Amino acid sequence: MAVREAVAHGLATSQRGVADNLGGVLPADRAEAISTANGVTINELMLLSLPVAQTFARPPISGFFVGAVGREAETGHLIFGGNLEFPGGHIGNTVHGEGFVFARAFSRGTAIETLALGEAHPCAHCRQFLSEFAATASLTLIDPLGHRLKLADLYPWPFDPAYLGESGIVAGEARHSSLELAPNVLAPEAAARLTDLGRRSHVPYGRGPSAILLTLRDGARVGGAAIESVAFNPTMSPLQAAMIDLFAHGYAPSDIASAAIAVQPDAPVDYARHARDLLGVVAPGISLETIAWA
Repeated sequence: MAVREAVAHGLATSQRGVADNLGGVLPADRAEAISTANGVTINELMLLSLPVAQTFARPPISGFFVGAVGREAETGHLIFGGNLEFPGGHIGNTVHGEGFVFARAFSRGTAIETLALGEAHPCAHCRQFLSEFAATASLTLIDPLGHRLKLADLYPWPFDPAYLGESGIVAGEARHSSLELAPNVLAPEAAARLTDLGRRSHVPYGRGPSAILLTLRDGARVGGAAIESVAFNPTMSPLQAAMIDLFAHGYAPSDIASAAIAVQPDAPVDYARHARDLLGVVAPGISLETIAWA
């Protein structure tokens, strides 16, 4: 219990507020301090804090709370996440706990080297989603039963990006570095944030870079970019990724004041349509501004 309380306290100090981009992230030095004070390893700390990760879950339909904790390869920081469900929307909008953690790492430009899970191992949907990330070739999955697994143990013959001539997601890569927005379509700070998200969107299959920015009632901003899968489904839409960012920083859909999505008009995939539908469910009355890349 002392471990859980220490982890919860450490997360609380870095959760609200988007500027430091630490929502739902326990910095490595705090994790080390907690593990040393309690005589446990970092892996044990991750497993013991799974109940804390479950507090990020929002499953009003199933009532089934999933928590996952990932350790960043580059920093040693711990990323916490849970499953998200959206009543009134398509059930396929559901975000799984593993997807929450990997989407947060994607938005931070990092890779996950270790993933702590409960006794229920990743479903087939998650195994396919995780296989899109190049770093999962060396990913270690741990659980309270003492298993140490590789993704290949759970998905031995994956349909991976190589089948379509792609390398998968490389942490921090900006595949669309030339993207720009027309001047004055948004405030400069918002335009810069949306452009950065769009440049890093992973859309090698739909070929339409897309990102969304949600401005909150306190002036903070959260956002997300499309994360496509070689199997097409599962693919995470920009708004699903933004909802992860929203909940990770301790906000709720009622905190959304406005939304803007940037898309490629001639792309064969329309992320704006999906965003309008899901936004109408999670934040009724909030209009979506659709902007074309310049």
